[in-house]
Amino acid sequence: MSRIALITPSYAPDFDRCRILCDSVERFLCGHDEHLIIVDRQDQALFARLVTPRTRLLLKEEILPGWLHKIPFSRKWWLNLRGLPVRGWILQQIVKLSVAEATAADLFVFADSDVVFIRPFDCADVLDAQGRARLYAGPRKPEDVADPRHRAWYRFAGKLFGLTGEGFQQHDYISQLVVWRRETIEQLTSRIAAQAGRPWQAVLANTLDFSEYELYGIFAEHVLGSRSGHFLTDAELSYCSWHHPIASREDLLGFLRDIPDRYPAVLIQSNLGIEPADYARILGQLE
Repeated sequence: MSRIALITPSYAPDFDRCRILCDSVERFLCGHDEHLIIVDRQDQALFARLVTPRTRLLLKEEILPGWLHKIPFSRKWWLNLRGLPVRGWILQQIVKLSVAEATAADLFVFADSDVVFIRPFDCADVLDAQGRARLYAGPRKPEDVADPRHRAWYRFAGKLFGLTGEGFQQHDYISQLVVWRRETIEQLTSRIAAQAGRPWQAVLANTLDFSEYELYGIFAEHVLGSRSGHFLTDAELSYCSWHHPIASREDLLGFLRDIPDRYPAVLIQSNLGIEPADYARILGQLE
């Protein structure tokens, strides 16, 4: 039987959101072996109150190579002794790709701090009858295809894996509750290291921008193919606010009232400026 870990990178400003997520995990989630919350060392004491028999903390500093150092008094930058300073956005993606080194799990389900489970969900359901893990691969939206940043993500992946043309650029792999396999992560990072002749972390730390989900998804679908251990699905597991215009409390109410029954979780983006207590209260009222 596959061991499954729920993975949540977080930091102090998202503590209240992460606490609400943890409460919802305790209430609605089963079939996982542990919930791993990944934080900076400076946030360890704050997040320690979320630790339970199945929830543990992992410090970024424990899994990152020694040549990456947190810059004091800055949450946005890390010192890179093998290149330019690393932005927190890039660092977090490297952390996600490092999870196979931090836990014995076979499968990883990623949930950001601003995700909340709203219905029962068995993590074992991410596997099909053949033991393959689901991999979200939805159609790309026209606005994403036109976005220069998104195009750069696909160009980087294509260059990295020797892919050309439009064939590998048809799917979007970014969502919540995305599932990765240990073996596929290890094959991906080994491929990057072997091709560059240096540690994979050094390659990505010195890349200006990339998407870990696009990188993993393209590798699984277009490099490994049937050997990836995945089956593709365009069905998301989280009802994500980034697909909806939310500019007011009324918009939020409408968004939350309209969650289809097929979704076990909802994402309410932290950058919407909605206080965690507010959306937790609304979710409670809608039960």
